[in-house]
Formats: sequence, C-alpha cells, structure tokens
Amino acid sequence: MIHRILPLLACLLCAGGPALAADCTRTAVGLVPLTDLGAGLYQGVPGGLYPGGANRRPAAHDAAGRALAQGLVPLDTLGQPDLVNGRVVLISIGMSNATQEFRRFVQKSDADPLRLPTTRAIDCALGGQAANVIDDPSVPYWDSVATRLRGRGSSPLQAQVAWIKEADAGPSGSFAASSETLAVHLARVVAILKSKFPNVKLAYFTSRIYAGYATTSLNPEPYAYESAFAVRRVIERQLSGDPVLNFDANAGPVTAPWLAWGPYLWADGLTPRSDGLTWACNEYAADGTHPAVAAQNKVADSLLAFFRWDETTAPWYRVPGELAVGPGSPGTTVALAAVPNPSRAGTVFTLRVAAGVPWRLDVLDAAGRRVHEVAGIGTGAAQQLAWDGRPAAGGPAVPASYWVQLSAGGERTARRLVRLAPGQ
Repeated sequence: MIHRILPLLACLLCAGGPALAADCTRTAVGLVPLTDLGAGLYQGVPGGLYPGGANRRPAAHDAAGRALAQGLVPLDTLGQPDLVNGRVVLISIGMSNATQEFRRFVQKSDADPLRLPTTRAIDCALGGQAANVIDDPSVPYWDSVATRLRGRGSSPLQAQVAWIKEADAGPSGSFAASSETLAVHLARVVAILKSKFPNVKLAYFTSRIYAGYATTSLNPEPYAYESAFAVRRVIERQLSGDPVLNFDANAGPVTAPWLAWGPYLWADGLTPRSDGLTWACNEYAADGTHPAVAAQNKVADSLLAFFRWDETTAPWYRVPGELAVGPGSPGTTVALAAVPNPSRAGTVFTLRVAAGVPWRLDVLDAAGRRVHEVAGIGTGAAQQLAWDGRPAAGGPAVPASYWVQLSAGGERTARRLVRLAPGQ
C-alpha cells in the first residue's frame, strides 16, 4: 500500500495543491560534494564518483564504454541499422526534476550545431515517477515511455542511450538504509530499462541537485546529497561483475546497459564547489525542490557539454573532426592545440583561423560555464595565447578538467584540458 501512496504524494507535491515557499535561509547544509570529498569520508564512506575516491572512470570500464560508443549506428524503428534515415535516440528516465531539466536540454540539443543530424534526444521522464515507483516493470510509466517514443516518430527499439535521474519519494531512515534502498531501486530500474528497450547500450546517471531550500518531504537534504552514494553503489556493482548488471556479452547474459556518471551537479547551496558550481534559491521553484528556468538551464547546459565532449558520447553525438570555417576560404580549418596538457602551470593555446574571420576562444568548466574567454580576428597563420589557469573574474587557478572551445565563422572545435595541482 505504501508503495502506491508515495507516488500519489509525489504527484501532489509536484503538480498541485498550495505552493510552499522555499526556505531561502538554508544557503548551505555543510556537506562536501562527492567530487571534492575524494578519499575523505561521509559517515565512514569515501567520496569520489568511482571506487577509491576517484572522479574518473576506471580505465577498463572507460575503454569498454568507448568501444560501445564507437559501435553505435543509427537504427530504424525496427532496431535495424539504417545509415540514411535511422537515428541514435537518447532518452531520459526519471521523475519531475528529470523531465523539467531534460526538456530544456532537448531544446538546446535540437539547435546544437555540433550535434550529428542522426542523433535525437527525446524526453521520456515523467512527474511523480520516483525510483520506488518505476522499479516495477508492470507500472504504467514504462508504457508511457514507449508511447512517448512512438508519438515522436521513434520506437522502443530505436533508443540506444539513456540519461537517468531518479530518487525515492519521501525517503526516511539512516544514510546506510536509505541509500542502500535507493541503490536497490536504481538497479531494478536499470534492468527494466534494458529488458524493455533492448538496444540501449549506454546509460548515464545524474543524482539530485542541492535540496537545502526544500520545504516538502519529497526529497530534502541530506537525502538529495546522499542519492549520489546510491548511484555510485549501482555503478560499483557493475564494476565488480554483478550478473544482474552485466553489460558485457562475453561475461554472460546482458542484463543492463554500460553504466557511468553523467554530470554530477550537487553543490552545497551558495558554497562554491572547487569548480565554482553553486545553487541559489532563486534558481528553484516555490517549493525549493523543483528547478525553475535558471536551474533547468544550468542542468541542460551541463548535459550539453557532457554529451558533446565525453569520450563515450562524442562518437555518436558530435560532428567529428575539425570543421571548415568561413565562406570563400576552401581548405582552411579551425585548428586548436593546448600545450602542455595536462598542465600544472600555464598553458599555451595555438589556434589557426582563416584570415579576416572573427574568432572567440572559451575555456569552459565541467558544467559548461565559461571561466575565461578571449577574441580576435583570424590571420590564416598560427596564433598563440597563454592562459595562467585563473578565471577571468580573478581568483586562484583551480585544478580541474576543462574544455577549450574555439568558435569562428559559425563553426567550433574543442579540446579537453586538464589542470593538475602543483606536485600532483
């Protein structure tokens, strides 16, 4: 009975009833984002997105994901390869926050000049569909996903990639109990996803954003923060060879897609993460739980940056290679290099743009926010620019992964840049 009451509660909280004012005084709850916690502990459990306090995928798992990504080809609605009219369909799975954020991403993706025309994003998340609801294959949500796909000219057999953002509605109890419960639900969701959409090969998780402003019991802090540990637990189970989450046909029956983190976006309210990410109360809806337009855009921009540049997404999402730039300049390309890379001190960017073509160089953090920019006019020859790692607004250089993006003549190219801490 409780299993059925909770989704009703979730629907009421996200869709109706009197609005509850957000508690904008809770600008922080004193917790450390997993990406900053590293080998540090939260209630005896280490941080990091992956085992050992690491934020990078284990090498073997990364290689497996890259191989699967390289093997994705456009499919027709019957799931057969069709390089002319087929699509690589990216779907969202989740509850109200997920659909609000992914719908914004779909708008940006549809207009993205770097997106391959054979790739299409379709929002299949739905309000009220918490993890403790959709972990049952017989619930109506899964039929709604198939209906949503067909209504957009696609089909369950055309979906090949999924973004999952889920939480339990009305969580309670200790960190150990609630996070393990959510991990169990998420593992079931992943297995159901694979059984109902058999061509989904890759799935990326994002956990909840900051919920300190929340004034409902839907999914407040610290449960929003702790949901990331449940995500990591599911990924760790796959890494350890759990047959219930097996993605490798060479290791037995395939029961799940390959799993990894997408963007991790929890930050402690107005306390900046090491990469500068914060969440302000005015970015949320009235209940302090659901994202308003500003937060929707922040998540959508992070997703866009991730799908453009991650090594397991770029092969099927992004237009490959260096792009021709500027009419009347045949054979000229946007060219960009960053040396040294990784870097502990300064980095020198070498770029080449057709003569007379305006260009802009942006350094973007992992969430897609601009931290440095410079503009100029192409000369047709190599031009060099130095960057000391400091953001344009001032402050210290921050060790992190960045994307360096060169835009000119309506085209773009980018390179990943890693800045290391001194002595690292």
